Formats: sequence, structure tokens, C-alpha cells
Amino acid sequence: MTNPYLEPVSPAWVRAAGVFLLAAALALTAALAWGAWGYVGPGAPGRPFNSSTLIFGLVLLALCGMCWQAGYRLAFGRPDRTGTLFSRPAWFAIGTCLVVITVLMAVVIARGRGLNLVDAQFMLFLGGIGVWCLVLAFKPGVRNL
Repeated sequence: MTNPYLEPVSPAWVRAAGVFLLAAALALTAALAWGAWGYVGPGAPGRPFNSSTLIFGLVLLALCGMCWQAGYRLAFGRPDRTGTLFSRPAWFAIGTCLVVITVLMAVVIARGRGLNLVDAQFMLFLGGIGVWCLVLAFKPGVRNL
């Protein structure tokens, strides 16, 4: 009996997922641009730019970049030379962003109200994923791009 999870996905579904990710990337880019324009554009309401805004913007920026690259590679059938969805620089950027976001969150929450167990668990999870992405970026045995 074959394992259905190891079967390749049909090219139509791969392209559909790529188009969906490109649409999501476009929406995220528009949301980021609109949010930034609200702070710097003429007639800006004078909203305070705080650490929560910065962290949320960094998360959206990371998601946006991931959606653009994964959507492009899936929609147009352009895998990396190594056959992975993201390139080494992309894994490095994702990992760096996640580690920076984790550190910023730890500093902001610790100063604001103090860390509790749920905060620590979430930051360990997010930071762990970031470190794992950095390990993938520098993994030996994979050709450089």
C-alpha cells in the first residue's frame, strides 16, 4: 500500500497554490504600504509609532517576502537549484527576522508587564523556528546559490 502523503501533488494544484500565495503577497504588500503611508503621508493622523507597531510590521514583512518567493516558485515552476522552496538567502532572512522579532518581543514584554510561562513558551517556539531556519541557511552539503 502506498502512502498518500508521499505522492507528488498534481501540477494544477501546485500552480493554484502559487497563484493563491502571489495574491496573498500582493494583499500583504498593499496592507504594508497603506499602513506605512498612514504614518508618513500628508495628513497623517499622528498615531504613535510604538514597539507593537514595529513588531507587527516586521511579522507582516516576513510573511510578505515568504509569500512572494514561494508563490513565484510554485506558480511558475521554478524550484531552487537544490530543489527547495526557499533559497539560502531566504532561509537566512526568515531566520534572522524571527530571531529579531523574538528578541524585540522579549524586551518589550519584560519591560511592560513581565514574562509569564505562555510568553516564554511562545518565544522559545518562535526563536527555535528562527534558529532552525538559520541552520538550514548554513547547512553543509547543499550547493551555494
